[in-house]
Amino acid sequence: SSGINAEYGAESKIVKSNPNAPTKFLLSDRQGQLCEPKPYHNNFAQDRPSPIWAVSAGAKSASASAGILKLSKPKNLHPDWTARGPVQSVVTSGALKAVATERLSQLAVPKKCASLPVKEGTGWDYSEWSSEISPAALKGVASARVESLAEAKSTHAAYLPPCPVQSIVHPKTMSAKASSHICQLARPKDRKELEENPNVWKVSSGAKAAQASQRVCDLSQPIPRKVRMKKVVNAAA
Repeated sequence: SSGINAEYGAESKIVKSNPNAPTKFLLSDRQGQLCEPKPYHNNFAQDRPSPIWAVSAGAKSASASAGILKLSKPKNLHPDWTARGPVQSVVTSGALKAVATERLSQLAVPKKCASLPVKEGTGWDYSEWSSEISPAALKGVASARVESLAEAKSTHAAYLPPCPVQSIVHPKTMSAKASSHICQLARPKDRKELEENPNVWKVSSGAKAAQASQRVCDLSQPIPRKVRMKKVVNAAA
């Protein structure tokens, strides 16, 4: 018997000499060709058996040309390049034997500060010191001009203090009763018509086929003073 391969359109032979033996399939020439692995490229090269390159005897005994010797030289440093200085400063022998001038010695003297105002028996606590204001100043009386200047500036006539965070409700408002009209307005809108007839907002066919009157068409037109006329360009020009 023979079967047909639907994918490639090739016939495969089925050989079964013994009914009890397992079925054996014989591939056609086309199927055998498709089973072959894809060949390598013509320029394909296998991996090297070792990372060590085999250097020929001629390459070992070859001498470098003048161009190769020139290219093998290291790059020159920048003319302004300076080597990194040592961590410690190197002081010259001349600097070690130098003598400071009179001006340098004068500048090297530490600054003289005034003594701290520390009173005897009080230590460093300034709050324990007695007042250094004279008794006449302590008993002085301010003049009328000084008193007027010491008064705080008054606020604007229309100034309002900031409102409290919590609103203060008047007791009468809390005990007030709503009128019948307010109770009627507070009720939610009745939707009985929508519940009874879901198509209450459906547009009728008569309304769809209706034509607007001349007055409605006139009112739908834009205002003439706001209409900008298009500029007509003469084609001949």
